[in-house]
Amino acid sequence: MKHWKRGLCGLLAAVLMVPAGLAAPVSGEKGLSDLEGHWAQKEVEAAVASGWVDGYPDGSFKPEKSITRAEFTKMLLDAIHLTPDSELVAWMKVHAKMEDIWGNPTEYTPKLYDMSGHWLTSQGWLDAALYSGMVVPDDYNGKNFRPEKAIARYEIALMTDRALGLVYPASQPVEGELPFTDKEEILDWMKGYVNESVKAGVLKGYPDGSFQPNKTSTRAEAVVMIQRMLEEMEEGLNPDITVVARYQEGWKGESIVQEEETNKIQLQIVDNIIYASVKDLYDVEMEMMKKVGHINPDNRMGFQWWPVQQGIVVLNVTVYDYYNYGFQMGSTKYYWLGFDNEEVYCAPARALYGELMIPVCDLSHYDREPQDEWKGGWVPETNTLTLWMLYQSPRDWP
Repeated sequence: MKHWKRGLCGLLAAVLMVPAGLAAPVSGEKGLSDLEGHWAQKEVEAAVASGWVDGYPDGSFKPEKSITRAEFTKMLLDAIHLTPDSELVAWMKVHAKMEDIWGNPTEYTPKLYDMSGHWLTSQGWLDAALYSGMVVPDDYNGKNFRPEKAIARYEIALMTDRALGLVYPASQPVEGELPFTDKEEILDWMKGYVNESVKAGVLKGYPDGSFQPNKTSTRAEAVVMIQRMLEEMEEGLNPDITVVARYQEGWKGESIVQEEETNKIQLQIVDNIIYASVKDLYDVEMEMMKKVGHINPDNRMGFQWWPVQQGIVVLNVTVYDYYNYGFQMGSTKYYWLGFDNEEVYCAPARALYGELMIPVCDLSHYDREPQDEWKGGWVPETNTLTLWMLYQSPRDWP
């Protein structure tokens, strides 16, 4: 999308799929009556213990019952903590952007025409799905979600890819042919999503070599696929790292104004690379800017969240000028200074519970001192990561 490169480029209650008033959570200690010996017993019991799915009041789980689009949506959102009361979802709603008819950023106003009165809407799950980008109206014919329709495997590929932040790679041409005997049944625009979900290990083909994209899924299958997605997403979560925020003034960071440890930046290590939440990075930077008096009405920072593209634009505005940074999940590229400048990370950005995670240190090729563009300094002897929180005043611009 041209502008994306430029602007970065009540029926259900506490339980997942049982009507309110008829269901109650089943204790994991008691077990579920119809899971003993089931192929998905381990995964379902783990999901119940984690709290993002429950059994029925009679103690059963009904693992072979089909699951609807609405039910799967709630299950997915609950599993990745994007619940209606989530602070991140509230932030996304405030900052969500889309293109207007002239290609300029405007308020994101997603709309599905058949959701009025549905429990997914009344309980707030629909807003969470739309503003987080887990559900995109244009993916559905006539923008009708048909929430009670049994969900198909290709749709699960689409939604789990979105949860994993894989929209960018899934939107690229697939190299070669998909390795399935029924690949002709997969719509062209879905091939990249199927390919990425298979690469991530979330969905798999069948023993006969088929993928069966239109086959509907059961409750047990849905749980297993979300568990696989979580395994991929949560790799290297919460590593034992000390984070030091070093606030510096000047383009080259000659003047260290403040330095302090912080536990406010979510980290994970994947393939020997440290990732950090880009939103947390800027939140900590803004806190430090406020402490030293560098934020005022004429010098401020703003955000844009693009749910469809899964990207964040950071706007730094002063009385003299402005400069932007743009990040996108699943991409190695990021943009700065109005998106005229393109840089490349050592690895693609990731998604973690809806957060955009950027690589800040390659432990295979690290520097001990931090650099600009969130390139962290690493001291292996103490497991310490130092990050620049850089204030760029107009006189420091190159």
